[in-house]
Amino acid sequence: MTTQITPWAEHEVRLFPSVHVSSEREAELRATASLLATMRAVSEFGRTIVKLAGGPAGRLCCFTEVPFQLGKGTGQAPEYLRPDGVLTVERGKTRWDALVEVKVGTANLEQDQVDRYHRLAKQERLQALITVSNQPAQANGSPPVNVDGRRSIPVVHFSWERLLSEAQVLSRKKEVSDSDQKWMLDEWIRYVEDPDSRIIVAPDLGSKWGDVLGAARTNALSPSSPELQDVARSWVGYLRKAALRLRAKLGVEVEVRMSRSEREDSELQARNVVNAKEGTLTGILRVPDAAGDITIKVILPSQSVQYILQVAAPTEGRQATRVNWLSRQLREDRLPTGELAVTADWTIRGLITTVGARDFLEDTNRLCLDKAGASVPRDANPRSFQVVWTRALSKSRGRSSAPVLKGISDGLEEFYHGVVQDIVPFVPKAPRLDTKKPEGEAASQYSVGAGPATGDVVPGHELIELTQQDPTAAESSFAQSDTPTLSPNADE
Repeated sequence: MTTQITPWAEHEVRLFPSVHVSSEREAELRATASLLATMRAVSEFGRTIVKLAGGPAGRLCCFTEVPFQLGKGTGQAPEYLRPDGVLTVERGKTRWDALVEVKVGTANLEQDQVDRYHRLAKQERLQALITVSNQPAQANGSPPVNVDGRRSIPVVHFSWERLLSEAQVLSRKKEVSDSDQKWMLDEWIRYVEDPDSRIIVAPDLGSKWGDVLGAARTNALSPSSPELQDVARSWVGYLRKAALRLRAKLGVEVEVRMSRSEREDSELQARNVVNAKEGTLTGILRVPDAAGDITIKVILPSQSVQYILQVAAPTEGRQATRVNWLSRQLREDRLPTGELAVTADWTIRGLITTVGARDFLEDTNRLCLDKAGASVPRDANPRSFQVVWTRALSKSRGRSSAPVLKGISDGLEEFYHGVVQDIVPFVPKAPRLDTKKPEGEAASQYSVGAGPATGDVVPGHELIELTQQDPTAAESSFAQSDTPTLSPNADE
């Protein structure tokens, strides 16, 4: 624990120093050692990662640079291999073993190397191969290389962002019971996040981002162009990292929304996030208990980005009541600055009205005016609302598009904090129980809860009182919010 009473607090000793990392190989060795040591020492973290890799709970041991011979006993000269790590979990008389291959920085997994380690795992009768790099896993959890499905040994991939997210969730939810282990986990988080460790690199949109922007400005985008597909693959990878970062800050499972087909085919997902005709890149994030999904739309011709929250409108009440339901949940002091609009989709076919969010809060009737300024008919009701925030993309720095994605991530957190977490889904009132007796119905032999003649309570029965709801109650109701909240100072 850092003491606050000395002038040397900022020089507190670090468990994993990030100074003097002189090469990518040294960065990889340090990253592997720190990861495996933290998994071994922090039991909750180790169990989490092993479980995600398909392993059991048990006593975990970790090893590095273990020598193996691939092809021994085949009559040919064996190939000497030294994988980055080996995990062993013992539970009773059973044992689960896995090889670990690690890459850091901009280094990508090599197809030939992964294939050799996969064959080695099968030869040694190990139970899994785990790969780690800055490349995002495929939707099914496999590494971003081809895996020979004929081998029965599963190959599981973790991005450094995923491992960091798992550690941050454990730390922020205070699920590590031992204080020393908690400190060690926090030290590992600090080490991985430190740019000097050379472990994580900022996501970008690839080397073709500038070419795609230029083509979008001249309406020359082609859906089949290799440049656009390369950017789309990078965009899909960024969406997964954005979901992991938001997950770590909220402490809940944030997912990229995709179809079953897209989960099985990452190339299909990359094609679907692009609309070459409109020049857009789109992604949808799903946060548990939020009022709606969050859509992120990059508009290439105008070099802008939109954040969109769509929520279902109330299903009961007058027109004004349904519109006011949304206005009461938008807090003007927390709304993002800039171009923020509210849109209503009405039950009249094709009728959509839009107004600035701050104008809407001043006078909600403005949302009930069409483009010509005429009032929406009283018998029409909103089906859904959208809150849309539009802002300019950040500028690239040289050939790097990392500042563009950092700006999008910062905007996502601002939109979530200012809009999403304050809106609670509408919940209809429970049906009312009519306690009035129909005219002409004979009186009951007994009054409710009373005896036949004396008014005594019937033995074995409790007194039941049925009360009508207050007829002056509001026409709409709110459920208590379970939407995860994002603090503007979540990283402090």
